[in-house]
Amino acid sequence: MEKNKTILIIFFALAVYVAMGIYADIGQLTVAIQSFHWPYFILLLFFTSVGYFLRYVKWDIFLKKAGVRLSFKQNLFVFISGLSMIVTPGKLGEVWKGWLIKDISGDDLSRTVPVVILDRVTDVLSLVILSAFGILSYRQGIYLLVILLFLILVFYISVTSKNISEKMIRIVENKARKFSGNIKGMHGTFQRLMEPKVFISLSLLNVLAWFCECLGFYFVILGFDRSLSVPLSTFIFSFASLAGGVSMIPGGIGLAEVTITGFLQHYGFSPSIAIGTAIVVRFGSFWYGVVLGLVVYLLFKSRIIPDKGHDFKEYQISSAEGSNVKR
Repeated sequence: MEKNKTILIIFFALAVYVAMGIYADIGQLTVAIQSFHWPYFILLLFFTSVGYFLRYVKWDIFLKKAGVRLSFKQNLFVFISGLSMIVTPGKLGEVWKGWLIKDISGDDLSRTVPVVILDRVTDVLSLVILSAFGILSYRQGIYLLVILLFLILVFYISVTSKNISEKMIRIVENKARKFSGNIKGMHGTFQRLMEPKVFISLSLLNVLAWFCECLGFYFVILGFDRSLSVPLSTFIFSFASLAGGVSMIPGGIGLAEVTITGFLQHYGFSPSIAIGTAIVVRFGSFWYGVVLGLVVYLLFKSRIIPDKGHDFKEYQISSAEGSNVKR
């Protein structure tokens, strides 16, 4: 991500949190945060980490199904580094993981980009499923869930149907013939990844991963000496994450927090407790992932990603030595 964009996103996030603090009354918000039982924040980090691990397992299986072979260390580096891109609109910046893999192993983007796309599709599907836990208490949300389910179904049918996919590829070939090979390669990868057994089982694994973060949210509520049922907590967190994710706002910043706050106030929480809960949860889930991804990338990129400049110099030296021998 460009440095200027990163700075803008940070300032945007600060502005959002300052505005929320003013709404809640900064004094009352400070008291609420101070009253929070911080061991519950450790629980939030634990459940978020477990969720990330389960999503890594899903990512690893998808990659292997696509024919991409990385060592555990390399793949873990790619996955965790990619978390730094969840701050981009719709998490689309995670496509960067495809370029990381290309730098590490040379695998073509036609193999890796479909994995990133399906990683996001299964995230949306998982959040839709979890949001259904509370849809009876928030009927307005059913329209968003139905629309997203419909779009996922259309996407699935379009990719797996031979007739539809062949027509789509033909259209691309007519419009941009030079990309036809890449499109055919990506389509082949999509078909392998979207075999019903693979797609359904990994989607269910992803549901469990996101449910871990919902449990983290549930425990944060307990940390403020408040309580909601697990199903209701699951609905609020997953629906807020879903709304933020599909909004195309960078990282859903602002919308996710406001959605959580609005629901908690609806269920009787004071503005200061509701906003305090939203801020703590986002720091222990969303911002935790961003910081973790950045730290891992900066610390280990020189060890994981081959130094192409160094390789080129070695090649030049060996070539020079070879020419001297010939002389």
